[in-house]
Amino acid sequence: MFQNCKKLLRFENFIYGNGPSGNSSCPSTPAKWCVNDYDGSSFCIDNPALLPTCILALLIGLYCSKRIHSLPGKFPTRYYYQLTFFLYGIMMTSAGILHCFLDDKQKLSTILRSTNGNSMDFIQLVVTVIDVGLTSNIAVSFMFCGLCDIKLLNPQSAVTSCLLFLSYLIVFLLWTLGLINQWNWIFNVLYLGIVAVCCFIFLLTQLCLKKNRRALPALFVGGLYGAIGLLATTYGAEHICTSEGPFWSQYFGPEFIWFLFSDISVAFVFIYVTRANQEKKTVIQKYPIDIETLPEKF
Repeated sequence: MFQNCKKLLRFENFIYGNGPSGNSSCPSTPAKWCVNDYDGSSFCIDNPALLPTCILALLIGLYCSKRIHSLPGKFPTRYYYQLTFFLYGIMMTSAGILHCFLDDKQKLSTILRSTNGNSMDFIQLVVTVIDVGLTSNIAVSFMFCGLCDIKLLNPQSAVTSCLLFLSYLIVFLLWTLGLINQWNWIFNVLYLGIVAVCCFIFLLTQLCLKKNRRALPALFVGGLYGAIGLLATTYGAEHICTSEGPFWSQYFGPEFIWFLFSDISVAFVFIYVTRANQEKKTVIQKYPIDIETLPEKF
C-alpha cells in the first residue's frame, strides 16, 4: 500500500508548493545543510530556515494554551480555545519534521533498521496526515469555539465534545484515504474548503458578540497576516522568488513567509481571545471627603 512513495511526495509538493514548474523562478530543490558522520553517512536538514518558525510555533501554541488555561473568571469555551492553540503547536512541529528531516531517507532508514523499504513511506504518510489533518482540524476547532461563544453549541455538554472529536476523526480518515488513493479533489475540499468555511464561520460568530468588539482589531490583523502568508505561497510565489533571487529564495522564499506569517497570525488571534474574555474590573474609588460630615460636597 505504501510502495509508491513518489506519488506521495508529489502530492506533498502540491500541497506545500514545493514543486515549481520548469519556467518558475523559485528553486526546484530546497536548501540543504548536511553533517557527515564518522561512519561516512550524512545527516541533512532540508529547508533549514523553516526550523526557527516551527520552533516558534510550538512555543506559541504551548504558551497560548497555558495562558488561556490560567485566565481568571468565567470562560465557558476555555477548553476549546486551549485545545486549538495547543494543536497549532503540534501541527507546526509535524510540519517542521516533514519539511526538514524526512527527506534524509538514508539516515532514517539506518536508525529504523528498515528491511522491507516500506517504513519510510509509512512514516511520511503518518507525519503528512498529522500535518495536513491538524491544519484542517484547527479550523474546525475555531468554528466550534465560535459556535460555543454564541451559545449555538453548549461548551459544557459532552455531546459537543463528542461532535468535535468525531469531526477530527473524519478529517484524519479522509486525509489518509486521499493521500493513499491520490484523490485530486482532497486539497481543495479538505484544505482550502474547510479552512475557508470554518474560519469564516468563526469570524461571523465573533462579529455577533457585542462584548468582543473592542478586541476585534487584533482578530482582523491576525486574519490579514494569515491571508498575506497564504497569498505569498500561492499567487505571489513567483514574484517573491524573482525579487529575492535564486539564493535567498531558498531560505526566505514563499514557504518561509507562509510559516512566519502563520505564527504572527495565531499570536494576534490569541491576543484577541484574551482581550475578548478578560473580565472588567470593578473600580472602587476612594474620596478624601467624609460624606457624612460634608454631604453637600457630593
